[in-house]
Amino acid sequence: MSKHWFFLCGYAAVLSAAAAPLDVFLTATPETTSPKGYLELGSDHMNGTLDVFQVRNNDPTIAGTQAGDYHGSYITGGVRLAEGLWLSGGLGRRTLSSTSDSFTYNSWQVSGLYRFVEPDGYRPAMAMRLSAWGNRAKATESTTAVVVPGARLNSVRITKPADQQLQADLISTWNLTPSSDVSVNFGVGRTRLSYGVLTATTTRNGCNFNVTFTGNNIQGTLVPPCNTPGGVVQQFFDSSGSFGVDVPSEIAWNGTFFQTGVNGRWQRGSWTFLAGYMFHVVNRGAVDDILKARGQKSFTQNHNITLQANYKILPNITVFGRTQITSNLFFNDIPVTYNSSTAERFDSKYTLYTVGLRADF
Repeated sequence: MSKHWFFLCGYAAVLSAAAAPLDVFLTATPETTSPKGYLELGSDHMNGTLDVFQVRNNDPTIAGTQAGDYHGSYITGGVRLAEGLWLSGGLGRRTLSSTSDSFTYNSWQVSGLYRFVEPDGYRPAMAMRLSAWGNRAKATESTTAVVVPGARLNSVRITKPADQQLQADLISTWNLTPSSDVSVNFGVGRTRLSYGVLTATTTRNGCNFNVTFTGNNIQGTLVPPCNTPGGVVQQFFDSSGSFGVDVPSEIAWNGTFFQTGVNGRWQRGSWTFLAGYMFHVVNRGAVDDILKARGQKSFTQNHNITLQANYKILPNITVFGRTQITSNLFFNDIPVTYNSSTAERFDSKYTLYTVGLRADF
């Protein structure tokens, strides 16, 4: 295996956390629960105790470690600007752990919803939502050594790893009874990944080097002192392209996606129960073609099942608990985590648990 593969392996360890909007419960009639607006606070959790699919135990390289532990918090809110017109947004912060490192990302979302058809008998309410959202970190760093034949990457640092999405959704909601409704949604969007500066440290011939990656160009600079007998190389230059590795395309891809889902809401007294299903498919740029050419798997579809229970403790205050189950980790919610080295990890189910507080006004 080429020594340049260790770069992508190290990058895989760093891109490990982020966030995204909860589209599975989209509705064309937010006024049903929030006449004028809402504010929601939530806390997300995943750890070894909550790992019902035992993902860690299925992989001997991470069994018994903190890899996959997740904790996040978020605040979202929305306000009705006019009849059928809503503006909403949110901010989040979450941390996900690898075997020995933890990575923190900030997330954001802003969206506008316009209901252009009001419900009338069997005719559903229909709305269009336009949104932008993404995940970003100031910098992430992996201190876990990555060893492959002929090379060792001691650490990797990436500045400004991020994903940005533009999305449009069409939503239809049927009011079945005064206390229940069903919604269907269809969405399309574009994804763009980006990063700032990629650097690493490595050891060659007993000497330590700082390594900088500029596209597919690699430059290593000696970190003195180095007392290895014989001549000492002060710098080395190489190109990952000569080994069939296209760094920018494999870690900062662009793509398009489509998703569709259905959800239902049922209220009984102080309780409200929600259930939703979302199917998501993505068409990435070069990265999946590169994986195919190497005989490796890529993952382009994800299924999400989400259940939530709300309990009203005051006329306008609700506490809630939510469980999300996905078939292939979280590549549709956290696109920045998917690249040519991490793709194989997405052949795993994932669960996420959330508790929170919501105020409707």
